[in-house]
Amino acid sequence: MLRIRPEQMAFMNAQGRERFIAETLQSLPSVFPGDARLQDARALRGAVEDGIAHAERHGITDAREVTLYVFLFIEFGPGFEKAPATRWMGDLLTDAQRPASEKLNLIYARLELARAREGNG
Repeated sequence: MLRIRPEQMAFMNAQGRERFIAETLQSLPSVFPGDARLQDARALRGAVEDGIAHAERHGITDAREVTLYVFLFIEFGPGFEKAPATRWMGDLLTDAQRPASEKLNLIYARLELARAREGNG
């Protein structure tokens, strides 16, 4: 039987995490086209890493949902879940009755609806 020692597992997790960070960084120009923040690679990487850590604190661990959370983290900044204008996102993120995918889908649906209303108003 194959046994993986804890230090091997940590190394594999580190490799997977690094690959995930790299993929997320590569996707940012298409999500935030022309955004000046994309010029500071070091700060951007830090924001992605912080966003991942915050997502994990909310129990968000699947790649798709973590990526969506990181986009929110970069767009609205650290602590957006508690800021008055976006506290509703925090309420959804802390709702233990909903799976992570539903939480993020609802947040993005509401943001899209707000954007559509702004475009028509």
